[in-house]
Amino acid sequence: MAKQLLRIEFDTSFFLFGISCHLKDYKFAWTINKSLGLEFKKAKAFLKDANVEFSQYKYQIDLDTIYLFANKSRQGFLITKKKEVDYWMLFNKTFDEKTISYYISTIRKIRPVLTVFEEENKKTKEHFVF
Repeated sequence: MAKQLLRIEFDTSFFLFGISCHLKDYKFAWTINKSLGLEFKKAKAFLKDANVEFSQYKYQIDLDTIYLFANKSRQGFLITKKKEVDYWMLFNKTFDEKTISYYISTIRKIRPVLTVFEEENKKTKEHFVF
């Protein structure tokens, strides 16, 4: 009998940015709201495994959504290969690059933010497929 192989390709067509900042999640979300005029609200915790959850903030603009995930929790890291990242910010592909560029450049200017970078690694992005 011939073997059948099922390949699943995840849709990773979104922008993902890693942010290093030592503020607590609620304070960082508040700072972003104040700096960018957004309204991030705390959402249901993002579950990596049954016992490991990470704080999540969400901002909905019409049909577009921006997510802010904490990379660290008491139980460990969301992306263990990127321990230097404190937060992940995810933008749907429906956002234009000019808008995202504005958001990222403004976040870089926030005093406690150490660095912001775009994550293009497909394996890392697959953690955020939901």
